[in-house]
Amino acid sequence: MLNGVDLRARESLAEQIGEDSWEAQLSIGVAAQPAAADRCRVRTEPMRLGSTRVARAFGIDQRFGPGSADCLDQRSGPDAADCLDPVGSLLVALGASVADSVVTELSAAGCGPALLEVLPCAEFTADGTGRLSYEIRLDGEVPAEQARRAVAAARARGTAHRTLEEPNDIKAVVQTARDVHLASPPTDRATADRTAVRRRTARVMWEIGTHVLAEVDGVHAESDQPKQLFGADLAPSAQEYFLAALAAEALGFADQRAAAPGEPAASVHASGRIDLRGPYSTQDAPVGLRNILVQLLPADPTRAGEAAPDAVRRWFAEGDALRLVRDPHPIEVRLVLDGTPVPVPHPENDRTTDTKEPHRAP
Repeated sequence: MLNGVDLRARESLAEQIGEDSWEAQLSIGVAAQPAAADRCRVRTEPMRLGSTRVARAFGIDQRFGPGSADCLDQRSGPDAADCLDPVGSLLVALGASVADSVVTELSAAGCGPALLEVLPCAEFTADGTGRLSYEIRLDGEVPAEQARRAVAAARARGTAHRTLEEPNDIKAVVQTARDVHLASPPTDRATADRTAVRRRTARVMWEIGTHVLAEVDGVHAESDQPKQLFGADLAPSAQEYFLAALAAEALGFADQRAAAPGEPAASVHASGRIDLRGPYSTQDAPVGLRNILVQLLPADPTRAGEAAPDAVRRWFAEGDALRLVRDPHPIEVRLVLDGTPVPVPHPENDRTTDTKEPHRAP
């Protein structure tokens, strides 16, 4: 074992799921309820890995709206938000997933980085169109060519990278007296003015194995994978941060009111599925988070009327986190090795490399 990465166990999982596709299906869910005037509490639900139920008893505090640093000149310190907002959670997820892919690739090559940081960035133009990028910073005895291969692994087999890069159909159900089913297909909007008017960044620092520490707008967070996916189960996974972002943002559009004691509150459940043959195995399967479903339960479903479905439609049209997950986004990747920028291949070329080994990680 190197860098806290159990390569032998990963290879064993790849063999198992290659022989039994049902065991490769990972189902994830979270539930959000208002907790205060401007925020909610998102709780992770048990994962299902094939026929195994995996408890994930974590909570993620989420602001409904963006933090105070949602502009080109970010601030930190006493004026920063005290918990993540939905876009901030997506940045944590992206950085954690990329770090996992990179350190696994380096471990397979016998490299032990002294430092691994991922700096994700989301930029928004005036019409709400998003752009994504991240910088990977590596220090230590890592050859440049091996560092490039680690970048290729993150692009090709990283769950978060592929989820944000590729289009996703987002489906929603509003549970009222008569359930309303809604869908938001991806769009690929072009805009004449590509000038960024808002920029969000994060700093994600690899600790060991799949465990990372993150900072967004002065807010600290951490992410890890469950033991069944070779983590230490210290914090929510990158995939759970994805769903937490969607659940919190949807709830912010629908109903932010915290319930009085003894009264029901609105809630949102978000779920998705990953076919682990994509990120972990040599088989040709989707790598990103798929089958994303958001379910809104109003505080009083019998009296919700059209207000709740209309709120979800507004979310489909205006939600920053939703559009980042739903719409395709070419992602710019930069590599800095021991303080020096290193050119990396264009993604159209590096997916033909041998990054589809059984031990590669999401």
